[in-house]
Amino acid sequence: MTHWTAWTPLFMMTLFLFCAPFSVDAQQPFVHYTLKVDTADLSHASVTLELRNVPRIFHLAMATHFLNRRNYSHNIEDVRITGGVLEHVEDPLWKATVAGAEATIRYKVRIEEQTSGVPDATQPFLTPTGGLLGDLHMFLYLVESPQTPAHVTLDLPSEWKVATSLASTSDVHVFYAGSAEELLDAPVLAGKLREWRFNVEGVPVLVAFWPLPNAAPFDEGAMVKGIEKIVRTGAALFGGAPWREYVFQLRDGSRRALEHRNSVTVGIQSTNLGTNPHAAESTIAHEFFHTWNMMRIHPAEYHGPDFRPVPLSGLWLSEGGTMFYADLLLRRAGLAPETPTRVAHLETLKSPPISDRKCCSTVPSPQQQNCSGRSG
Repeated sequence: MTHWTAWTPLFMMTLFLFCAPFSVDAQQPFVHYTLKVDTADLSHASVTLELRNVPRIFHLAMATHFLNRRNYSHNIEDVRITGGVLEHVEDPLWKATVAGAEATIRYKVRIEEQTSGVPDATQPFLTPTGGLLGDLHMFLYLVESPQTPAHVTLDLPSEWKVATSLASTSDVHVFYAGSAEELLDAPVLAGKLREWRFNVEGVPVLVAFWPLPNAAPFDEGAMVKGIEKIVRTGAALFGGAPWREYVFQLRDGSRRALEHRNSVTVGIQSTNLGTNPHAAESTIAHEFFHTWNMMRIHPAEYHGPDFRPVPLSGLWLSEGGTMFYADLLLRRAGLAPETPTRVAHLETLKSPPISDRKCCSTVPSPQQQNCSGRSG
């Protein structure tokens, strides 16, 4: 009996060390989204959010984009909860009170139709042949648990392909995000896509193009080869490729572009590419360079998803450095920039002032090609 008593503290400590991690993990929230598109109603997408292991009171929010400070909660409609009570605290924030540790939230996301001008490629859209979905435009996130992983089931028309930086799983319809930050920065381009793939430093790269129904023919091989040269040059400049996979999401008949951590969404026009398959390379090089100089080297104030605007003091460096190096990428890649020298390129950036320049118009000028046209 004395022998057993002497070993009891050691036994209990060993038991605690083995069991404690499983106890902590068991309390981590379980988060699963289902994003559904019904082609009979292209004015909305529907989202079902299943939660388990959540506290009695928690908050859900739509994140504000850290660059343009825009929030898209005004597009959220018909929010309902099963297993609790949901209170709309303020425009981007909801408070949930649940009886147990589980809840299911259902809501619709209104797709804002762009009726005038050239569509913005960075905004959600839905057509019978595809659309841009997901990320911070559509997903509420757990405010108290932004580091919680999540799964996303895409319930889309069977003939649609999917291009996203979300990690694939053994189920072709289910994708994985390691955190809310990853989820909210990974838009989904889906539809009747044209796709090309290549590897850089052992890392797969996907180029996905959503064409208009009346898309103009162009030299697709030349366009993709130019993108590959930009990627290889960027990876060589930084000494490697920092992604698991990288995705170029190209939307026909649109303008503007926006970088993400492991992907980029770019508006292009097949009519322009028909004349010059390299027409979009300046914009692509700029946004691609942001993979490093914005998404990984970012202003110190950025700390992950937030439903409140966060003022950033270092954007001048992120943009200015990217303008310089995007031109350098093109020259090192052997692609033809619009200006004969780097000095001439800098002259185009300072006159007219960047703040007054119209970025990425229907037919971009050399100056407009080199600005990001960021919209979020």
